[in-house]
Amino acid sequence: MTRLNAPALVLLAASWALAAQAQPAEPVALEASRDYLLGATLSSGRDPLGTSEQRLRLRPIWAFQLGRLRFATSGASALLAQGRESVDSGVSTVLTRSDRVSLSTSLSIDEGRSWRDDPVYAGLPRVRDTVRGRVTAGLTLGPRWSGSLRASQDLLGREGGLRIDSGLNYRHPVSAQTHWDLSLGLGWANGTYHQTHYGIAPAAAAATGLQAYGLGSGFDGLSLGWRITSALNRRWVAYGGLSAYQLQGAVARSPLVTRSTTFGATLGLAYRND
Repeated sequence: MTRLNAPALVLLAASWALAAQAQPAEPVALEASRDYLLGATLSSGRDPLGTSEQRLRLRPIWAFQLGRLRFATSGASALLAQGRESVDSGVSTVLTRSDRVSLSTSLSIDEGRSWRDDPVYAGLPRVRDTVRGRVTAGLTLGPRWSGSLRASQDLLGREGGLRIDSGLNYRHPVSAQTHWDLSLGLGWANGTYHQTHYGIAPAAAAATGLQAYGLGSGFDGLSLGWRITSALNRRWVAYGGLSAYQLQGAVARSPLVTRSTTFGATLGLAYRND
């Protein structure tokens, strides 16, 4: 499996930004595409659970808007952000919005987890796919600062539980076409979510020989990310970023966790209509 050179990613993303500034052109605002966006993202990351290694993946991203409904993959959702508005992946709509506060709701598919190909944890039961409903509140704290609070709940009763994620974001405009964001996140989940994703039930422990492990509710993760986004022209948008994620508390001590701190890098290029 290929390891991604993180410094090279930063240099390439910065070169995109410089190229956008070097070409004289009218300012291109990074506003929401009203019709569609298509692109691809190249990412490097590692699952903190199981025995997987750092992996390099290329996948498509897309987004489109129909009336008040927005449909977007996780990589494309940020490119639909208008100003400081928080946009969720999946199907979303804004319930209310003012100069300082926004409230939106969304539905997304949680793909769960299969241990089938893991040589150590293959006997554990699959975490079932489910649909999560989310409510997100965004708050503009200043010209460059914003915050968000998101609650997501398993809607199909598949032991997906409840998650609450909070975030603080600083945005630095480089030019009318380019900005970079520095974000900090903190996550909390209830016992149902933790037991499903990080716990080992006694029956599963007996079947696999692993140690049984039970968890309750609590804070479970800290994230730090940096991302640069640049409109190369009116239709093409490029971005790149680096991220770090650290599991906390009882979750970090789970027998399923093989690395409590993970790092990631992303590059993307997308086309959007006017």
